[in-house]
Amino acid sequence: MVFSVKLIFNKGISLRKSLLYTVFLLALGGSAGWLASKTLMPLPWMIGSLLICALWSINFGTKIILENYTFPQKFRNYFVAIIGVMIGLQVTADLIIQITDYLPSLLGLIVFSWCAHFLNYKILTKLGKYDRATAFFSSAPGGLMESIAMSEEYGGEIKIVTLQQFLRIILVIILVPIIISIWFGAPVGSAAGITIKENASITLTDLIYIFFLVIVGLSLGSRLRIPAGHLFGPMLLTVFVTLGTDTNIQLPNILILVAQVVIGTSLGARFYGIDTNILFIAVRLSALSVVTMLIMAFIFVLMLQSLSDLSVVTLFISFAPGGVTEMSLIALTIASSPALVSAHHIFRIVVTVSLLGFIYKKCIEKVH
Repeated sequence: MVFSVKLIFNKGISLRKSLLYTVFLLALGGSAGWLASKTLMPLPWMIGSLLICALWSINFGTKIILENYTFPQKFRNYFVAIIGVMIGLQVTADLIIQITDYLPSLLGLIVFSWCAHFLNYKILTKLGKYDRATAFFSSAPGGLMESIAMSEEYGGEIKIVTLQQFLRIILVIILVPIIISIWFGAPVGSAAGITIKENASITLTDLIYIFFLVIVGLSLGSRLRIPAGHLFGPMLLTVFVTLGTDTNIQLPNILILVAQVVIGTSLGARFYGIDTNILFIAVRLSALSVVTMLIMAFIFVLMLQSLSDLSVVTLFISFAPGGVTEMSLIALTIASSPALVSAHHIFRIVVTVSLLGFIYKKCIEKVH
């Protein structure tokens, strides 16, 4: 009895410490995002919070918090759901009618995903000396959680796979806005002074709708059991509500900014407790892998440009192998279509994940 009470008491203390640490990280990330918004950094609220929280987690995280700290995923999902609502609000009837016009780029994504996976696998086995299972699932250009789960099933090193997959997403969301800024010859998005459209007339009805779409959309995404369900569920529900009822919902700008800080902070917190030697090796390998994939994506974009109605920049963001949420935010800041971008990324993830186990068993495990 005494032992049980002591255990509950200790768990309460641990939970309180984790909660306070999470609040501290969010405050740190928000401060860095605000400072970054005063500079020419692209997507400053997300990237600024990501970088400062990653640096803090690597250098100081383990010294002031209990072991095995993780940023609360359920809390993060609420803000990812807000991005899903934002994307859903961009979907119009005309956009759905024109979906067949984007078949060339969707088919191109299939070939791109296979080529990127193959090249990544070679980089990680030849230069990183990773075992086959670890290299194969680390090199998947999509399906972060699915890759981690399958790597465990087939004997891969989970920590390495997790690190490489997160580094892929992080490096892509840092590099892509920079590349686009160089491409245009000037800063783009929020770095250029462009902000998400301010909505002057936010009503209580709007807030009730947003709350409903987030909560019910998360439940829908969980039941669908598809990649990025916590983003796609709210997005799908929002499309259904706005197109089916002609409801005009206004999403407050502040919610988008807060969502960026939470997403950036949660990504930076992933670096908590990572061995610096393993991290440096993984960063070098990931940098080579990501640069290779982005060059390949640009080549595919040039080949598909004449076959697609999408602009070169929109195509490039659609092919860049980052996270669905983060790529959609980048699309929003350059006045591209986040709905189309997210559709391409969800398609890429579905194609990658659906073939992971089959390709590993038929082409990697058996051949070797």
